[in-house]
Amino acid sequence: MAERELLNLALKIQLAREYLEDGGVRQIYDLGLLHDLQQVKSDAFGNPDPDTVSTRVNAFMMGIIQMHNKGPFSDPENISEYASLFQKERFFVQQKVDTLEQLEAVMNDFKETEDFLFRGQREAKWRLYNKAQRQWIIDGLFRTDLTYTVFLQQLVSAGRKSYLPKIRETLQQFHIDTANDIAVLGFLQHHGCPTPLMDWTFIFFTGLFFAIDGWAPAQSNREIDQYVSLYYLEKKYFENGSMRELLSGRQDTVSHGILGIIKQLAEDEEQLKEMQEKFGDRSFFDRARIPGTGFIENMTSIENMAGIPLIYFSDDDQKSGLIFSLSNNKNVIRQRGVFIWNADPLMPAEVVAAEQYAKGKKADEPADFRFCKCLNIHKSLIPTIIEKLVGLGITSETIYPTTADDIDTWHIYEEINKLFKRDGI
Repeated sequence: MAERELLNLALKIQLAREYLEDGGVRQIYDLGLLHDLQQVKSDAFGNPDPDTVSTRVNAFMMGIIQMHNKGPFSDPENISEYASLFQKERFFVQQKVDTLEQLEAVMNDFKETEDFLFRGQREAKWRLYNKAQRQWIIDGLFRTDLTYTVFLQQLVSAGRKSYLPKIRETLQQFHIDTANDIAVLGFLQHHGCPTPLMDWTFIFFTGLFFAIDGWAPAQSNREIDQYVSLYYLEKKYFENGSMRELLSGRQDTVSHGILGIIKQLAEDEEQLKEMQEKFGDRSFFDRARIPGTGFIENMTSIENMAGIPLIYFSDDDQKSGLIFSLSNNKNVIRQRGVFIWNADPLMPAEVVAAEQYAKGKKADEPADFRFCKCLNIHKSLIPTIIEKLVGLGITSETIYPTTADDIDTWHIYEEINKLFKRDGI
């Protein structure tokens, strides 16, 4: 019991110290509290001495730890970040990698696996926002009268108009489904345009590369700023979140859902009958009939996707017959890319997942939820990681065979941004 109390005290002192060093000391007007804070000492082993912590200091530290326990403050006008690894624990199962031995161990554990989805981010404090969300918030597009769905539809329309020949050139396919909305967004995503798709990969070392790509030394003494993050989730536990699973799951469930969507899409009774014959019930499971029929195009339209909170797309199983035409640029092919779709304009993926879990939770399932696991890797290890990746032939040139200099789709977003601000404010 005494050891647990000491660990809690160590955490409270760490978070309090970070708060004070980050400018919080200027917010304290109680001279007695400032005096008591100066009296906190450590013992001979470097551990905080409970006898030097006054009741006033303990109450102050409890207030800080409660702030971290609530999760990041969110509002529509700001991109929120995690203030500590302790706060981040609400959404992820975390592991710190601080030593070369620990780094070697995780690299050895994951080097040959293809059972996980990986995503690297060069700051551990960053939440799982996609690029479209970031621009929606940063540029204040949420203040316009136009909706997020319309914004995404405009991106797809402009992207299809400008780049459909290029998409088909890479795919070497020319049927209607190659132009589906997700395929167009995937192309735009890998050439610089913000989209609601978040890049993941089936390859551990590719995810590790993204975790350190463009990294910068810590700008503060906060613990969380000393780390990059590599997120991973086991594919079998997220399989229900696969678009292919949604489309080819249990026959009774999927057929019912498909018929419901068909009824929404049909413009009249004649078209309804035609679509039911084409896609309905058992005929849907004839995989040979799917490519080029327009089924994928209809199912993945932005209008329909707006009703799906969180799901992932991949073309890793070519034999399934359910191909979303994602391998339409060299980058996604080389990276074995996977896209996670998030329909919400403001909430990061881990929050959307937590809300969906809470809504669908059964009585016998735990209330506690974590979106995925996360390796927090100390930035001091990055030179070693770079050396190991180069030894494996993993560099910017191999990860990005098609660079933004070759095709830059950022102009698509700029055009839509101007349109929104002209017509929507």
